[in-house]
Amino acid sequence: ESANESINRAERMSDYWVFGGIFRPVYLEAFPVQYIDRVAIDAKADGSFYMDVFTAGTGKAKEITAQIQTIDGKQFGEWLTALIDESGKTIIKGKFSNPEQWNPEFPNMYQVAVSLKKGKKPVHQITQKFGFRTVELREGDGIYVNGAKVMFKGVCRHTFWPSSGRTSSRQLAIDDVKLMKEMNMNAVRMSHYPPDQYFLDVCDSLGLFVLDELAGWQKFYDTPTA
Repeated sequence: ESANESINRAERMSDYWVFGGIFRPVYLEAFPVQYIDRVAIDAKADGSFYMDVFTAGTGKAKEITAQIQTIDGKQFGEWLTALIDESGKTIIKGKFSNPEQWNPEFPNMYQVAVSLKKGKKPVHQITQKFGFRTVELREGDGIYVNGAKVMFKGVCRHTFWPSSGRTSSRQLAIDDVKLMKEMNMNAVRMSHYPPDQYFLDVCDSLGLFVLDELAGWQKFYDTPTA
């Protein structure tokens, strides 16, 4: 349990199982002195592509390039480029013709290779998968995806397995998502904390809407949360 009483009220005393030890991956990553920290992608069903690229560190790299690819690595459309914004957030956007759209029945995926460049030399590169889809909340009506109204049918999920406790794996994530799909579900709610990244990746690739959550759903923490 936590040494902080408010965390125990908010989490451990609700429907959490308490386990000792480390049950999620812990690792170190080495980055160049100037690198891509993360990206945030908004890709619409009509082919509109918008991405925030967050950079960190200092160096002489001045340009960011992005190449949209199919999942098997074939180039899709033209390269996108932008000069690095000194604020640390660079916007890259473009328009692509006739992309295959993502929805739960046909979860078509693409990937974008993002490069931080010093002249023609890549300093750092990351690849992020995504899908072209448009989500709308129409007041008094409902949620639409790619112009079609969607009814959410799903379940709540804990990251838990009888033989391994809170220690999960990519295969267990695949098994859970396949079971939901076989039961004609299209959504899953995270109860009550973010899942492992690979679970989100599996939901993307197999076709599940995700209602994500942060911990502390029942009570409150006594310190601010980021």
